[in-house]
Amino acid sequence: MATQCGSDSTVLSTKSRIGIFGGSFNPPHTGHLIISQYALEILNLDLLYIVPTYIPPHKPNDLAPFDLRFEWCKIVFTSPRVIVSDYEKTRQDRSYSLYTVLHFSQLHKTKPYFITGEDSLSYIENWYRYEELLKNCHFVVYPRYCNKPFQEHAKDILKALYDEIIFLDAPLIQVSSSEVRKRIKEKRSIKGMVHPQIEEQVIEYYSL
Repeated sequence: MATQCGSDSTVLSTKSRIGIFGGSFNPPHTGHLIISQYALEILNLDLLYIVPTYIPPHKPNDLAPFDLRFEWCKIVFTSPRVIVSDYEKTRQDRSYSLYTVLHFSQLHKTKPYFITGEDSLSYIENWYRYEELLKNCHFVVYPRYCNKPFQEHAKDILKALYDEIIFLDAPLIQVSSSEVRKRIKEKRSIKGMVHPQIEEQVIEYYSL
């Protein structure tokens, strides 16, 4: 099981290549797992933090409780180089990526790799203090759609900052948490879309 990190945990700050993979993980799915593995390998990370959102800036209506999503993540992410962190819960406030990046940057005295999906490029200007965020991390984008308009939009908004973005050379990942939830509501199978150890719990929760 992945290591837990939180208010009552102590993490050695001697690692230099740190990744942050944040999101709602509502629920965590196999696409998340594949992306985390490619990020560890391609970016040659010493540690990858999985950071479930506590209070997202744009809260979905069917967001599962933090503690449940956190427990699911601890079951799903089992690499010894992965730490599932409850930092955004311990912080208590709205979960802005900038604050998470600054926290782990200060903890490890390094500029972290921040991993997000390609679709984020379509609304990058709506991210909280997005220019400051990009300057304080290596901004890593993983493929979801290979949608050139997303990239062109980001290029127009970010200007020179766009050239600093790292595009992760990983398989196209189109499994999504929203698709998992939709299939459960429609009473369709999610076999292979989520980790088998959490499948029953995920179905039970989102069937309500």
